Amino acid sequence: DCIKHDTTDQVCFEINESGDDIIFPEGCAEHCVGVYDHCLHTFILWIGPLLMGICLLFLSFFCTFLRSDTLEGDVISFAKLWLFLIFALWGSVSLSGIGTGITFALAALTLASFIASFVFLSTVFTVDYQKAQGKLLLARLSGKYESHMDAARGLITLGTGPLFVAYLALSFVNQLVRKARLPCSSKLIKDGDVGVGQSEWLTTKGNMHLKQFRSWDRSKVYTYALYWGIFIMVMFVIVTEFTTVFLSWLITKTKPLGILVVTFIMVGVGLLMFLLPPVPGVPVYIALGIVIPAAGIDTFGLAGSIFYCLGVSLVLKLAASAMQQKLIGESMSRFVSVRQLVAINSDVIRSMNLILSESGITLPKVAILVGGPDWPTSVLCGIMKLGLCQILIGTLPVVALIAPTMMTGTCLYLASVRTEDNTIQYHWAATVGAVCVIMTGVVGLCSFLSAAYYLQNTTTTKAEELSKLPYDKEVQEADEKDAHRLQVYAEVTQWERVPLLVKWTLTLAVATMSAGCYMVLLLSTHCFAEYELTYTIQDHLEGNVFNFVKPLGWVSIGLFVFASILLSVFNLWANRKAKKVLSQPEDTGQNLSRRISFTL
Repeated sequence: DCIKHDTTDQVCFEINESGDDIIFPEGCAEHCVGVYDHCLHTFILWIGPLLMGICLLFLSFFCTFLRSDTLEGDVISFAKLWLFLIFALWGSVSLSGIGTGITFALAALTLASFIASFVFLSTVFTVDYQKAQGKLLLARLSGKYESHMDAARGLITLGTGPLFVAYLALSFVNQLVRKARLPCSSKLIKDGDVGVGQSEWLTTKGNMHLKQFRSWDRSKVYTYALYWGIFIMVMFVIVTEFTTVFLSWLITKTKPLGILVVTFIMVGVGLLMFLLPPVPGVPVYIALGIVIPAAGIDTFGLAGSIFYCLGVSLVLKLAASAMQQKLIGESMSRFVSVRQLVAINSDVIRSMNLILSESGITLPKVAILVGGPDWPTSVLCGIMKLGLCQILIGTLPVVALIAPTMMTGTCLYLASVRTEDNTIQYHWAATVGAVCVIMTGVVGLCSFLSAAYYLQNTTTTKAEELSKLPYDKEVQEADEKDAHRLQVYAEVTQWERVPLLVKWTLTLAVATMSAGCYMVLLLSTHCFAEYELTYTIQDHLEGNVFNFVKPLGWVSIGLFVFASILLSVFNLWANRKAKKVLSQPEDTGQNLSRRISFTL
């Protein structure tokens, strides 16, 4: 009910005298501003020419790529240009203070541009021309990115699986209409004209698309689809939803403890996160920017707590680098698994090895220490037994990346702080936060590109020195064993060799994972309650954290857990079969395929 209590023709919210803030009294939800949604009609008429211009720009580049002489670099350049344009639009709109929903809108604009381009091409060019160009494009993609095609197919399967099932159902109904010989139906293909492996209950196009799908290595494609689903659920549920609740709870519990206790807790958690190989530094800095200023603002003031948090973040980064270098790289360098995890024999790490071994603090070395991956770079320094002080001094410029990243978290917290009369206390936080996000992206991209430049430059200009660097023989042997094990695993899990029960297990896992992802992405407001950093579990979730998840959210989480269990069952079966094959003697005169067939 968004109507003011003492009247029937006014909304419940109010606008303050300065006109830059909306006041929502008790019982008036923020979504009540939706009563003015009809204003979007005028806005669409106003913004229409700009959107049409952007879409025509997209279409002009898209049509250019249809030429047979189009270089791959042109496609990549257009992708970079489009991403820059989208990023510029997002930044300008966010800075103007009207950025609500802009991320979704720009993503929808990109998708709509693709769809409109395909519709335009399908109506302009003949079917034969479209087929020829489609085959040519597919052949170019398969030849260039063959090793990544299964991962792309997995994402397509996860996202369009339900649509493909619906398409086959419509094809089946279409064929039934033809069999019934209803008026205006197309001619039915005779049973003798149906190809081998095709179904007479599907149309010709349905059979063609089903045959193409069956030609995929479905075990690998389904596995990739499940890992894509895990990534989506983790990012959109754990990171996006539950992290807000956890940080809110952490702020509530640690604020009475004092800034020093909070600092020790966050530094301990941050060190633990940094010691994990897959975890980058960005989420750690954002978490520090949220929690530490919230706890220290009463002690140091806003500016003091921000500078204090920046100092803690820099010290944490240096301490983590020292621990990675000394405790992992130097102390555990005798373990083959550690050196293998760093990928010490790869071309990138060998080039990094050559740069870091230079004497003194050089610009390439600083670029690697700042822009390179955190864990492998520090561990490699330990394996090379480099001087700790020199490495820490070279790492100091990372403060240029830490500052905007940490401020992003701080502004995220400040933007949700409200006064006693429910008005926003820090009106500038949202705008400054948008600036910090842009700066984080720019600084992070520049540091990454500078590290990549010096690595590439070393590979091309110092090829002779790189060739003289010895390879780690133990790591080479371990890599060869892993490659053989992966080959056996791939052979064992070929769809034709997988038992029927295991096939149904993997198929059911993909179906349930896809359903869970659809719920989270399309019905997020029906899955989780609205929650902000300044909220408390006691006041906004009635003292029960589980109230944050709505019934549909529990369904999506249950589907995710069930699909993950089925994936684990498949992996256990596949690993057991692979170990059984690997345990067979290799001197029996049988090749790998025969050994697998004999074992299965």
